[in-house]
Amino acid sequence: MLQQTVDHLDRISVEELQDALDNVGGKKPTQRLLAAIVYKNGITQTELSEWYGVQ
Repeated sequence: MLQQTVDHLDRISVEELQDALDNVGGKKPTQRLLAAIVYKNGITQTELSEWYGVQ
């Protein structure tokens, strides 16, 4: 499932993610969009998992 998410992120720009962030509500969707944005800016999956305390 994670690989599908990563593949999907390849087709979405950071600008699109930032636009979505402007219109999202709720903690979990906000965290997911923020994680996607920083991932697109070069943060590794390992670093993200450490930041969010998930595997």
